[in-house]
Amino acid sequence: MLKAKHITIVLLLSLLSFHAIAGIVNASVVNVRILTTKVINSFIFSPLEGTYLVYADGNLIIETDASGIFQMSIEKDVITLKTFEKTIGSYSSIKIMSKDIDAAFKIKSVIPESKVRSYSGSLTVDITTDKKQFLLINKVELEKYIAGVVESESGTKTSLEYYKLQAILCRTYLLAHINRHILEGYQVCDDVHCQAYLNKHNENDVWKGVIETRGLVVVDSDLNLITSAFHSNCGGQTVNSENVWTVSTSYLKTVKDTFCLSMPHAKWQRSIPLEDWKSYLQLKHKYPIDDSLQMNNAISFSQPNGRAIYFVDKGLKIPLKIIRADFQLKSTYFSVEQKGDMIVFNGKGYGHGVGLCQEGAMAMAKNKILYKDILNYYYKDVHLIDLSALNYFRLE
Repeated sequence: MLKAKHITIVLLLSLLSFHAIAGIVNASVVNVRILTTKVINSFIFSPLEGTYLVYADGNLIIETDASGIFQMSIEKDVITLKTFEKTIGSYSSIKIMSKDIDAAFKIKSVIPESKVRSYSGSLTVDITTDKKQFLLINKVELEKYIAGVVESESGTKTSLEYYKLQAILCRTYLLAHINRHILEGYQVCDDVHCQAYLNKHNENDVWKGVIETRGLVVVDSDLNLITSAFHSNCGGQTVNSENVWTVSTSYLKTVKDTFCLSMPHAKWQRSIPLEDWKSYLQLKHKYPIDDSLQMNNAISFSQPNGRAIYFVDKGLKIPLKIIRADFQLKSTYFSVEQKGDMIVFNGKGYGHGVGLCQEGAMAMAKNKILYKDILNYYYKDVHLIDLSALNYFRLE
């Protein structure tokens, strides 16, 4: 809750910032490209719940329920629509529209083969401009999309209080990036480039957490939607945003976190041959491996005072995020030690370390800490606000 002395400031900022976010106040549906990372040439569609209307090139051709199963394939630059019994026809575009508010469908990629996924809402089926794959766009209610993201990002084994927090952060992230792919014909994708969206939600507490926080987003002191960054486990300390993305914010500041230290991703280890480590340092970073002092630093590196930015801070500075990327390490929070002819990375945490530590927040929620308090622990000087309240401050 905002303190009383901040209310006047927030109202004034609402007026000044309205044009920046007015376009998202009434957002109710989201167009999401699904199965983004797969080059799909053939798939099977089947209603899971409710009734669907199938339109091909603008004409209604079928009304179907859960008994209907259809296969769509790219053949000679058009979409061939089939049932098990017959070929219905070939079309340039197909729209499968939900007739019922709770309608849901299943989809399974055949070429390439993949697991069945389920989604709420409708589906538009087009071919990409290069004619090489399907462009599948799920039109889904905003809050149902948020529920799918929350479950994809958090799993099904945490608490309601945590789901409330994750729902707010996922909603904030969506609305801050609502038109990221608009020039490509949809709004967001289902990959981590936007947010993971692998299925419709199945866990009741996920949906309850979304509904109980419906419309709530997080803003900074200027009433801008925050960058609601999160990661799996910080290893005991989060990171300033500028240390990862070079962009400084008032709210993504480092915090100590003891809650995540007993969680699954708190520690990790990786070993590589010593000679590979030497070659990497010398060839990519011009590191003076012939200098005994510098080489000793390179094989006995640690971060005793919390997270560092550079590897071997004295002398040649190598950003830890580059080493992490090159060796696909779980985090930049690691030490280096030599064991015989091997180099061992002893690491803490999983992810970039900015913003919310998910496993720390899960542990806090399990310990009966309220989602608002968890939010303010990881994000500094931020405020919760209901988007619908901005309707009162519209400028004529």
